[in-house]
Amino acid sequence: MDPQALTVGAAMSGFLPLGNVDGHVLPAQPVEAFERGEAASVPILAGFNEGEIRSLRFLLPPQPASAEAYEAAIRAAYGDLADDMLARYPSGNLDEAMLATTRDAMYGWTAERLVRSQTAQGQPSFLYYFDHSYPAADEAGLHAFHASEIPYVFSGGERTPPYWPAIPETDVESGLSDAMLSYWVSFARDAVPSAEGQPEWRPYGEDRAYMAFDQTPVPGAHLMPGMFELVEEVVCRRRAQGDLPWHWNVGVASPPLPAAAECR
Repeated sequence: MDPQALTVGAAMSGFLPLGNVDGHVLPAQPVEAFERGEAASVPILAGFNEGEIRSLRFLLPPQPASAEAYEAAIRAAYGDLADDMLARYPSGNLDEAMLATTRDAMYGWTAERLVRSQTAQGQPSFLYYFDHSYPAADEAGLHAFHASEIPYVFSGGERTPPYWPAIPETDVESGLSDAMLSYWVSFARDAVPSAEGQPEWRPYGEDRAYMAFDQTPVPGAHLMPGMFELVEEVVCRRRAQGDLPWHWNVGVASPPLPAAAECR
């Protein structure tokens, strides 16, 4: 079958291709390989965007009809962790709560866990958080949407796809792009992200450091306190039970969470 026809047909049928652990090409789940120290011992630069799910709303479950229904669903699914879930993802704004829940489970936890894993192997690794937006994106409800950092990293604001919110030609946009391009290039070259005239990007291991990209690069420490620990506990319990998706079904779509388990 023609590869392009196969690819398009699969996508139009809703098929999601995933890696198959076959013991040869993919010998283990990536998270297990990193836990066992079997991944390549190299520095890592990883991160996520504030609005990852704003352009990926097909990943969201149906929104509950009311705040009360949302809270009831969270309590039914998360048991002893329900109070923690509702504190982090409150019912006051259901749309934002559901966007953040899915973002953190699918992008925030995974990025930080990758950086933490390599840090534990003695490799200086770096975490970023992209929270930059501009008028056309905000007007479309796409603040810091999935992949919106890519034109800045590759200095390609004028070469975006047809339906991409147009990036304005301003000093702020070009300055941010210049900084990000420099950080990424220096990391690829020297394993240390640096940019002339910009703040130092410290390795994650030093008080869980990260770099935020908004209007300008802003260094910080301990991104979203409590987020990683909460998702880690949820994932741990699911992995321990062995028959539950680790981080796909979250929030109001979560199956009942197993009891506490011994985690790594």
